[in-house]
Amino acid sequence: MIGEKKTATDFDEKDITTIVADDLEIKGTIRFKTSVMLKGVFEGEIYSEGLLVVGPTARVMASITTQTLVSHGEITGNVIANEQVTLKSTSIHNGDISTPNIIIENGSVFNGSCAMRAKDITVR
Repeated sequence: MIGEKKTATDFDEKDITTIVADDLEIKGTIRFKTSVMLKGVFEGEIYSEGLLVVGPTARVMASITTQTLVSHGEITGNVIANEQVTLKSTSIHNGDISTPNIIIENGSVFNGSCAMRAKDITVR
């Protein structure tokens, strides 16, 4: 609808700043501030101040620190997301997740623990 705000799970590839193609294999550290979609193979560490999208063809073996993660693919490694993690129905996640908000769709596979910390809570 016109004027409706998109959520992290309502994205279009054209809205993603950088797309890493499915025929690439990368080892190392990625740091970014906006949005990245991984479609290939990545091994290492990811530090993001924005949105990380793991595409359905992606295989990621990494420790991930990000604002928001949307996974359609396979991740092996621990994730810290300051805003939200969404595991779509095609995703496989092997590792621990720490986030205040998590969505796990039917059909996804999650092997690990999840720690949810309250966001902006005032104790009285």
